[in-house]
Amino acid sequence: MTYLLALLAAIVGCAVGAGLGMAAAGMLAPVLGIPSFEGASGYFAVLIGGPIGGLLGLVLGAVWVLRKRGHRGFGPIAGRLGVAVGGVALVAAAALGILYLSQDIVNPNGAAPQLAFEIRLPAGASLPTANERPIELQTSKNRMPALMQREAARDDGGRPVIVGLVEMYYRTSQRLLVMTMPDKTDVLFNIKLGGAPKHAREFGDWQRADYIGEPGQTQTRRAGATENYEIRYRADWPGEN
Repeated sequence: MTYLLALLAAIVGCAVGAGLGMAAAGMLAPVLGIPSFEGASGYFAVLIGGPIGGLLGLVLGAVWVLRKRGHRGFGPIAGRLGVAVGGVALVAAAALGILYLSQDIVNPNGAAPQLAFEIRLPAGASLPTANERPIELQTSKNRMPALMQREAARDDGGRPVIVGLVEMYYRTSQRLLVMTMPDKTDVLFNIKLGGAPKHAREFGDWQRADYIGEPGQTQTRRAGATENYEIRYRADWPGEN
């Protein structure tokens, strides 16, 4: 119970100390000759006063509880204070982690990473028409048309290979790449990447199509063994190559 009370006191003391530290720094800024031009005094209050006040409040809050619980002397208090400070650090890290994982956008501070992919069609299959944007990435949050790189298309042992890119704007672990063939058959690939996939220099292994949507049918079905559509892909972050 002592450790829990010390942890709570440290958290409250940190918050109160940060607020008081920012207020004090804001009042000291003119005395120290820090102007308010372009928010200089505000930066001083937030970046200097806040952290100093928060650290002092954290330590004093925990020490106050430890002394109230009968702990005396530098050694006993220092050891238990270290545990309380470590607990605050863990709570702060967990809070930051939850905030990070709850973001909808993969890269809120820059360009979205792209899904670079290659699709290998069955021998003799006709290529989708590029100007109709026949390939799109579907998620529960958006649909994003893919850009087919016609100049990079090639033949692999008699099988046409499509090369393309599509933005992965939203953080989600459920992505589906849908390719519509000239006969209106939909070929669906389950993209097995994390919510915020890391940059990869090399493509992964080839994987077969997961579902087929036939023209005139409202439900998709599992792709059969003879429907030889395959895909490989990687996450491509801008500036990482």
